[in-house]
Amino acid sequence: RRRRRRQQQKMTRTTTVQMNAHSSGEEEKTTTTRSTTTTTTTTTTTTTNTPSGKKEEEVVRRAIRSLMRKKVEEEEGENETRMDEYARTLVEASTWTINPIEEGKGEATITTETSSSSSLLATSFALDALVLSRLFTLMRKREPPGSETMGIARQIVNISFLGLDTRTLRIRDWPRGTAIFDVQPKDCNEYLTPRMKLMNAKVTRGSSLRRVDFDFMSDAKSSDKKSSVEDALRKEGFREETPTIWICEELEELVNSEATKISDFVEEICDLMSRESECCGSVKGVDARLRNTIKALFAANGAMCSFTEEENGCVLFSAIKMRRSVREEEYYRNALMDAMEQIDEDGWED
Repeated sequence: RRRRRRQQQKMTRTTTVQMNAHSSGEEEKTTTTRSTTTTTTTTTTTTTNTPSGKKEEEVVRRAIRSLMRKKVEEEEGENETRMDEYARTLVEASTWTINPIEEGKGEATITTETSSSSSLLATSFALDALVLSRLFTLMRKREPPGSETMGIARQIVNISFLGLDTRTLRIRDWPRGTAIFDVQPKDCNEYLTPRMKLMNAKVTRGSSLRRVDFDFMSDAKSSDKKSSVEDALRKEGFREETPTIWICEELEELVNSEATKISDFVEEICDLMSRESECCGSVKGVDARLRNTIKALFAANGAMCSFTEEENGCVLFSAIKMRRSVREEEYYRNALMDAMEQIDEDGWED
């Protein structure tokens, strides 16, 4: 009997050892399979992320090319207009170079030739002067003299179609109480923000800078753009009822682009413009037919547009909103309905 018990105990011990070894082997197999699956997933994610990285690089590179043209114009031009320190630093610190070899790859070479013999730098600074003059004119109309500004009294929406625009930091005369919305492609904002922090670049005291991520030159549909650009501005605190100056430099980039129609763009910004708000911009290489088309588009959306040609050859335009925005009309409509209901409750007929 003792021998049988010992044999049974040995048999049970061997079976338990075999079961433990088998279970451990299965666990090792599962861990190896999990590790292989994780490696496969990581490889797939890296392969899918590489095209987007190239796209982001191309967006920033496109903006750098635009700044390089201005830098070449500054070095070879005869005028005394110079780039601002922020834009010059972006060009000098960039690792990308444009040469004639890349022309066959779809890259544009840097040239200083412009239509109507206008200067890119002169156009930018002329637009700065126009924006400030129209802003102070709007302040004299809407704000009583001697009043103290509390909170946000006015807004600036700077739209950069190519990106890496330093206008909001270059202008040092923004009045107190101004909310500045800088609309640029997301990749350009991510490229620009840390570099401007290193330079300690800030807007004037009392004003706030809010970067808005949106790319008008992308391949998205125009129907999606209308909702997204409005949502992007509202996400950063944009208010339609506040008087606003819109800035649209190099509008010809949008005219020549297939991503966004200029009619959809004008309709969108006019819907967001309150009464007496204004859109200022520049455009190169436009004939009388295109000017009339742009005027008609603004007029159809309740804005009166006019063009001016400066001595240096640059063409500027300004469009003043003559009617209220969609949100303003809805506000006054709701206020009128509330007043009518209150009159009925108080017994106006008595």
